[in-house]
Amino acid sequence: MKFDEENRQNVTVTDIHMPFSSMVVFMVKWAIAAIPAFIILTAISLFTWSILGGLLHSWTLSNQAIKIGSEARTPFPAEESAYLGKIIVKGVTVGPTTLDGKGVFGEVKNDGNRAVSKVEIKIYCLDKKGAPIFEKSSYPVLISSLSFGDSNVPLKPGYSRKFGVKIDDAPSEWNGKVLVKVTEIAFSNS
Repeated sequence: MKFDEENRQNVTVTDIHMPFSSMVVFMVKWAIAAIPAFIILTAISLFTWSILGGLLHSWTLSNQAIKIGSEARTPFPAEESAYLGKIIVKGVTVGPTTLDGKGVFGEVKNDGNRAVSKVEIKIYCLDKKGAPIFEKSSYPVLISSLSFGDSNVPLKPGYSRKFGVKIDDAPSEWNGKVLVKVTEIAFSNS
């Protein structure tokens, strides 16, 4: 049968006469057929929004990292930065704490000629390859209204201060070895 352009007729549907029970069956079938389509559309939109959300989140984090690295942090004074090498960390050991946990113990010594009111150390837990996998900050010297005892007294030139830091929260990959570095100091006003 050959299609003939000349004999083509346009048809317009103006009304459908259908029994009510047939209409109900048709609508139920249509609703059931719409469920997979709704699930597919929901999955596509969730995937799209999770990609966009991840990109936005990573962009926000990178901008915050730039801020933290440059403007948000106050610059470390050059004089104090040069003095960091005069605060010596020695006698570092890892051992049990009084409550059967693990701790890092050692001593900081002021080998310079100025008293310091703040000494921040970072303890890096190392993996089997010797790479840091966890870090914890501690303040063996910190003059503050919240500090008490020996840590609330400036560390004078030639003096030492012992420290002990609980390290039970180190990850399971930790090989039991640590690296301790002095990361920040502040000079005492007195």
